Amino acid sequence: MRIRSNQVWYKRTVSALLIALVMLTGLLALRSSGITDALDRTIWEQRFSASNRPVSGDIVFVDIDARSLDELGVWPVPRSTYARLINQLTEMDVSDIVFDIDFSSVSNHAEDAIFADAIEKAGNVSLAAFRQAASGSQSTGKEVLNQPIDKFLDVAWPVVVMVPVEADSRIWRNLYGYELSGNQEVSAAAYLGEYSGNASGSFWLDYSIAIDQIPTVSMIDVLNGNVPITQLFGKKVIIGASAQELRDLFPTPVFGMLPGAVIQALGAETLLQDRALQIQGDVLAVVAVFCIFLLFMLSKAEGLGIKIAILLLASISLEVASYLILQERPIQISTASAQLLLFLSAIIIVFRELGLRKLLSQIYQIRQRNSIRMLGQVFDDSFDAIVVLDRKGNVTASSQVARSLFGLNDVAGEEGGKALPDELVEEAVAVLSLPIGIRPVPKQMSLIDENGNHRIIEYVVTRSEKAIEGRTTGKTQETEALACLTCRDITEQQEATERLSYLAKYDPVTGLVNRNGFEEVVAQRVTEMRASGDQFCMVQVAISNLDQIIASLGYSYGDMLRSAIAQRLQRHFGQRYTWGALTADVFAGAFPERENSAFYGGVVQEIREVFSQDYMIEGSRIAVQLNAGYIVDDGTFEVDDFLKKSGNALARARRNERVEVVTFQPKMNEELHRRRELEMELFKSISRDELRMFYQPLVDLQTRNIIGVEALLRWRHGELGEISPAEFVPISEENGFIVELGTWVLNRAMREAASWGSSIRLAINVSALQFSRGDIVSTIHDALHTSGFPAQRLDLEITESLFIDETIDLRSSMEELREMGCRFSLDDFGTGYSSLGYIPNYPFSKIKLDRMFITNVSENKKDVALIEAVLHMADAFGMETVMEGVETEEQARTLTNLGCRIGQGYLFAKPMSASDLNLMIKECA
Repeated sequence: MRIRSNQVWYKRTVSALLIALVMLTGLLALRSSGITDALDRTIWEQRFSASNRPVSGDIVFVDIDARSLDELGVWPVPRSTYARLINQLTEMDVSDIVFDIDFSSVSNHAEDAIFADAIEKAGNVSLAAFRQAASGSQSTGKEVLNQPIDKFLDVAWPVVVMVPVEADSRIWRNLYGYELSGNQEVSAAAYLGEYSGNASGSFWLDYSIAIDQIPTVSMIDVLNGNVPITQLFGKKVIIGASAQELRDLFPTPVFGMLPGAVIQALGAETLLQDRALQIQGDVLAVVAVFCIFLLFMLSKAEGLGIKIAILLLASISLEVASYLILQERPIQISTASAQLLLFLSAIIIVFRELGLRKLLSQIYQIRQRNSIRMLGQVFDDSFDAIVVLDRKGNVTASSQVARSLFGLNDVAGEEGGKALPDELVEEAVAVLSLPIGIRPVPKQMSLIDENGNHRIIEYVVTRSEKAIEGRTTGKTQETEALACLTCRDITEQQEATERLSYLAKYDPVTGLVNRNGFEEVVAQRVTEMRASGDQFCMVQVAISNLDQIIASLGYSYGDMLRSAIAQRLQRHFGQRYTWGALTADVFAGAFPERENSAFYGGVVQEIREVFSQDYMIEGSRIAVQLNAGYIVDDGTFEVDDFLKKSGNALARARRNERVEVVTFQPKMNEELHRRRELEMELFKSISRDELRMFYQPLVDLQTRNIIGVEALLRWRHGELGEISPAEFVPISEENGFIVELGTWVLNRAMREAASWGSSIRLAINVSALQFSRGDIVSTIHDALHTSGFPAQRLDLEITESLFIDETIDLRSSMEELREMGCRFSLDDFGTGYSSLGYIPNYPFSKIKLDRMFITNVSENKKDVALIEAVLHMADAFGMETVMEGVETEEQARTLTNLGCRIGQGYLFAKPMSASDLNLMIKECA
């Protein structure tokens, strides 16, 4: 018996030693690959982070930060500035000054001399020296020595500022010193740290020292005298750069990127506090873990949980002990190898205690439990209400949403008939009697919730089979049928759908049908009307001043006004009339009558009168301005034609400022067709070179000499022939092409006028849209520059209508052009929105009086009085007047006698081409 026991012990010992040997081999492989070093440094960084050892306060960092560079405004910093810095620090009686800055190249003689003199006077300055890799493709592997120039080395000590970079690209160590040019020089850290030992080799930095708390001052503050003397008195000072653009930053543990000077300061603090770390304890920790492992392997005691707990406790104890040792002494314990061995030991012990098959079984059971738990959570957290019923109608499971929706208890076995709507229970029972595979059909039901609100529930019932645990028939697992109710509250979705359906046909502000709904209703009424022999009329009414109302009172008032209009129309005209809101500012009405066209005109007039009466909204009286267009059905129109043609009539009313209501006439179709054709062709007119400029002279009424010309645009189409500006210019203004057209006119007119060799003035009309949509100032500037035409001879003619649109920043544009040398004429004065108020507020130099005041000037004393008044006003404001439309000598004499100086009209010359005008100018000369 004893022999057998010895054999078991022998086998167990050999097995344990073999496993230990394998573990040791694996550990050596991990160490050679650098994995243990990386793990050690990760652990060390956590120990450093958990500590917060204060700095000594004996070292101050003078920082060349971004603010210093901004205020100095130059890099590299002049050496005379460094000299000022040394002088300032010397006056504050600092003990040592170390520059972590490269002074290995000559600046200029004067600057270097000033810096060397300051160093010599201070007597306590050390300058940076270092080796670095040589640049250039031919210098691979070579190093160059960077040390202060000889002039500085004569008066300063060199200190080494190099730091070794580890495999993880971070700084973990600093140097005691380094051999430079055959001499062993101490490092800046060793010098500031008062190290007196051998100036070779390196030491581990203690990152538990809170180097981010080192006293720091900005260099510019020192230069400006903004640092108290007490902050620097008797201190060791290291000067370096933290500004990112100077690229003197290095990656470190714990603190991330640090300036090189701060790393030197950390090295100095490490030495001053006698914290140069020693890396120890690696072998001892590994041996201790091996002993614990062998003890477990040789022991007969069982208990996987206890063994794992002991290993975990050993791991924690090892780290706690290492941390406490680091706090008391400068010793860093290397525990990575021991921690890896503890982890491997735990794995081996688990396999040994459980066996592979048992381990896999436990893993499977854990996964299964997790899956069941996860599926249960998914079921319970589902957005849908889910209820599972058995054949007896009892609830076997329910989701959280279902419990909230139907008021169910959170326990299985509740009777479904008492908690669920009868419709759902009946549907579930019916599904359980059906064979498997029947495709479920979604259905809807109504439900009153606990708050009395009506809800719409969409549900579907599916059948599934559940295995009955522990019950089999032969090799077949017995199952029971379950009904799964999946319900969803679609009340909001249904309401949103109904809302969208409403918005598809109704205007939400007015409650009237929109254009789509209006077309449907009118189509039905047209059919009914024609069956009864009635005629049909459609009218469109536009609120022409809606934008101004919204601009002055706000959008809410615009909506309330539209709603009030809709209510008034429905209340006044009743159900016989169909009303719709086609757009924000256009309402449409349709009505059948057995009357003639004259009757319809009266009805439309009544609509306009009802529509245009003032509205009282929130205490504000609002007056609306209207335009209307209508059409009477002759039995051939379709609904789309009604809308198109009544809209055509409305558009005509909007364009005609003197007519508010327009009846559609068949000729409007022809006009509309021509308008569209002209619009399409106008876009091609410039590329086809169909445009040309004509010029009409402006003459001195006394001498009859030509003193200027007005540029007039003409368009000769290849097929349509000559097209009047009165026809195509309004079209271009409506579609915005006037901006491009105006640019072409400015460039062509200036280029042709510059070629005449005459000093006469050039007048060019500019549109309001050129100010509002285009950059009129840049356009005119470019045209003047390209053509070479002098701005001092350019008159820009603008009409009174330009002042109506208050959104145009007219004054600033006119001032910019006036400063360029251009002058302005107020064209067609007296024909539109004449207001004396804006004349003195804008830089006009001329007023052009319209021809309507000239025609009967020889006979009509009222016209004479008006002209005299305009002349007196213009004279008072220092402006000239130009009389347009002078066609007879009698008109010319009368105007001359009244004091008019400039005239324009067929009496003097008709508009002519540039070449004809050039010839005329030469003949007059």
